[in-house]
Amino acid sequence: MMNFEDFDQAYDWFAPRYEPIPFKEMTRAQLRQVVKLFKEDQGPRTAYVAEYLGSTSGKDFPTLSDLEQLLRLGRESLDRTGPQMDDISGTFFSLAIDFAFCLCTFLQKYRSDVEWAASKTSKKTLTYNRPLIARPDYEASEGYIDGLQFFSDSLRSSVRRGKTVDDVMRQLKRSIKRNFDIDFS
Repeated sequence: MMNFEDFDQAYDWFAPRYEPIPFKEMTRAQLRQVVKLFKEDQGPRTAYVAEYLGSTSGKDFPTLSDLEQLLRLGRESLDRTGPQMDDISGTFFSLAIDFAFCLCTFLQKYRSDVEWAASKTSKKTLTYNRPLIARPDYEASEGYIDGLQFFSDSLRSSVRRGKTVDDVMRQLKRSIKRNFDIDFS
């Protein structure tokens, strides 16, 4: 894995093409536009990440190892912000989006029906009004992963609880198995 300072200096942050307002405050039309833009940006951004990370997996990018490398970079970014974790860097948020794009691409290799979707979950859920990586028949409780939320919440939790990126990877594999019936154990 490359030196984090070198990575952070050269890493080209993902600049969202949508108005930067919290997802929960977006209208349904705004969220559908974000999902449309995510679908358009996923291919070029995944290619950038593959080239930037110097992936050895070639045309198979991303692999579980590539996703793990993104999680490790995100963890390193969090570790550098210190214990307050409220001063998160743009690098961390950009990595969250890149991780979500790569996770969607990864899942699409195993299930062709996986796609970005505008959340149709209840207002009571954490995934209300968010872009989700989902099966077309997803329900409020299964069949999707919120890639952005998974990245930030899992890494923040790992820092607070003294867990490792390996623990986060095990959690990711369980979530993929539960929601997409793809087993990597």
